[in-house]
Amino acid sequence: GGQFKREVTVDGQSHLLLIREEGGAPDPEFASWADAIIFVFSLESEGSFQEVVKLHELLVTHRGAAEVALALVGTQDKISSSSPRVVEDARARALCGDMRRCLYYETCATYGLNVDR
Repeated sequence: GGQFKREVTVDGQSHLLLIREEGGAPDPEFASWADAIIFVFSLESEGSFQEVVKLHELLVTHRGAAEVALALVGTQDKISSSSPRVVEDARARALCGDMRRCLYYETCATYGLNVDR
C-alpha cells in the first residue's frame, strides 16, 4: 500500500488526486471515505480477479455502489507463454456490468497501453 498525489486536467479544470493504494485485505471503512475506486487485477491470475469480486461485495455492504465512481483495470504486463491470460475480456466486462456505472480498461505498462487513460 501507499499514498500518492497526481494533478490531472479534466474538461479544462485542474484536479488533485489523492490516491491511496490498498494492499491485502482492506479495512472495511475504506468505503466511507473514497470518492472513486479503481479495482486492479492481473489478466493471468484467476485469484486476483476473484479478489476484485470479493472487494466489490465488501464495498456494497458498506456503501451503495452508485455513490462511488468505479473502474476495473486488467493488467497484462506478466502475460507470457509460461503465464498465459486466464481472464478473458468478456468475463471482465461482465463483472464491470455487474458493478454498475463501472469503466473497464486493459493496461500494459510495458507498452504504455491505456496507462494515461
